[in-house]
Amino acid sequence: MWIPAAVLLLVGLARSESPPDAALERFLNEISQQLAVIYDQAVLAQLLNELRGPNDLVALLEIEVTDDKLLKYVRTLTTRKAKFKRLGLGDARQRRLLDKIPQLGYEALSGRDLKLVYALASSMSDNYHNVKLCAYKQPGNCTLRLIPEVQSIVQGSRDLDEIEYYWFEWRSRTGLATRSQFVDFMDLYKKTAQLNGYPRAEDYWFRSLELDGQEAMTLLDRIMHGLRPLFLQFHAHVRGSLRKMHGEHLVPRNRPYPQHLAEVFIGNAFRRVQAEWYVDLPSPEIGLANITQELHRRGLSTTQRVFWNVAEYFRALGFPQLENSLWTYAQKVSSDDDDRCWHKAWRYYALPRTNFTYCPLNDEERFFNMFEAQSDLQYYRAASVQPTLLQEEPFPNFSDAIGKCFSMAASSPRFLRKLGILRENKWKELPARLNRLYIQGLRVVFLLPVFYVLDRYRVEVLAGHIKADDNEAYWRFTEHYTGAAAPTKRTNEQFDVPAKLLMEVDDQYASNFLSIVLQFQLLKHFCTKTGQFEMGNPRKPLDLCDLSDQRGIGEVLKQAMSLGSSVHYREVLKVLLGEPEISVDGLLAYFQPLHDWLQHQNQENNLEVGWT
Repeated sequence: MWIPAAVLLLVGLARSESPPDAALERFLNEISQQLAVIYDQAVLAQLLNELRGPNDLVALLEIEVTDDKLLKYVRTLTTRKAKFKRLGLGDARQRRLLDKIPQLGYEALSGRDLKLVYALASSMSDNYHNVKLCAYKQPGNCTLRLIPEVQSIVQGSRDLDEIEYYWFEWRSRTGLATRSQFVDFMDLYKKTAQLNGYPRAEDYWFRSLELDGQEAMTLLDRIMHGLRPLFLQFHAHVRGSLRKMHGEHLVPRNRPYPQHLAEVFIGNAFRRVQAEWYVDLPSPEIGLANITQELHRRGLSTTQRVFWNVAEYFRALGFPQLENSLWTYAQKVSSDDDDRCWHKAWRYYALPRTNFTYCPLNDEERFFNMFEAQSDLQYYRAASVQPTLLQEEPFPNFSDAIGKCFSMAASSPRFLRKLGILRENKWKELPARLNRLYIQGLRVVFLLPVFYVLDRYRVEVLAGHIKADDNEAYWRFTEHYTGAAAPTKRTNEQFDVPAKLLMEVDDQYASNFLSIVLQFQLLKHFCTKTGQFEMGNPRKPLDLCDLSDQRGIGEVLKQAMSLGSSVHYREVLKVLLGEPEISVDGLLAYFQPLHDWLQHQNQENNLEVGWT
């Protein structure tokens, strides 16, 4: 029996230095009840937005109203919360609840600064998402959006001047155009941190991880250091492919590769991949499995069938069986846009229920997304035993790591063979596996350094080590950690940071970064415990692990999920993994066959590793 002892669930709560306080308990119960009602109103507004589309004015107004209601309520709690914290009353559980009361955030700013910070954030977000670019050699046609128009153009273009033009045009419109706004915003962010009780703004930046700035960066640095050998080998191979495609004059030896060319090459991995796009795919004669086609052949051609197949997968892991009414009342989302149409679970706080919305598209992406959505559903239900203040995940995207662990396990050729989707044995053999790992690696191994740089740069700004618009510092980080360089040297006369922020200007990437690493760590742990993975055993590689029908996994997960955010994420990891910290070892084990192949190919083809 490998399930961790249940006593671990109570770490951090069992040793209370002082008894519960009755007045504090009444205060906390009142907050939980009031927040549950407000949160449910927010969920319903967001659900309306999902069903009607992102531009529905009624839904957007409802979201704005509920956000304002939450801010006003939190403001009323500030004085009493500060009093209880100052007096140090209550036991460990009550103090944890007190710590989880939402902070004022930007609302702590003065009236003028508050208006300014929201205006700056809104302006930069609007600029990023809605800016229009001028078409190549058509200065009068300035109607192109980055996604999907420009993205489609550069991915299909063989004109290197055109690709380079759009690289510069995007950065001019989104980076340089918002330079002063970015600088002003970062100044206000520092002020916000101070007013929320964080003398060091970098600590406030990582507050959702419950780590201070130094702890968080040490963890990220350790993961980056562990990733580096695999990344350098993969980088060398991709650089060799780019040199083969575009010539040594554009992709010289021992230098970072050109970012505008690498972005197209790597970005193609995030589309419905065609094997012929990659000149050095490990086994081009085998290609890639057409999962979408095989799903339809197998009869999994409707969302309802996929829903119940995945529900059975989780039931066989030891989770409760889903009730028929969940699908009966599931609602179809309005968008059939490939980038926005996804399955999603919805949780309520005051209402004893969960909802489900589904995308009507039936393809490979939506099939694996169903595992993630139903994992979230199980997470929400397990965490509902906690009071409202403690129902959230230990840090943002923590539950996403669990969902993606199972979607990754479901993509295993061994499971897909069991399901009748992949019929030929060749998909379980190393040549086909290397193709799959190559595409997965492009999506993961090259993304982590980009996330790291975006957080590292802003943390350095908040710590006062560099100026907010130090473009040369940004490119030093980019070249060192991602191995990419601009088409021509960038100086402080330009500003490129906002052009790479895929989310809002104040969203940190560390939680996304850690979530990606954690999903592999979870897979390695569960596959080791179920005897399907052995380090160094080519007969039991991690990428072939199939977690279906492993009932012990469900029991451990339910215990961990039920903790919500009642303890630090390290305590949750002790329950899940038997160890308290996130490690890159699982990711490295998963991609080990690819790492070995890359090393051999780089040596055989005299491809240089690293850059000066």
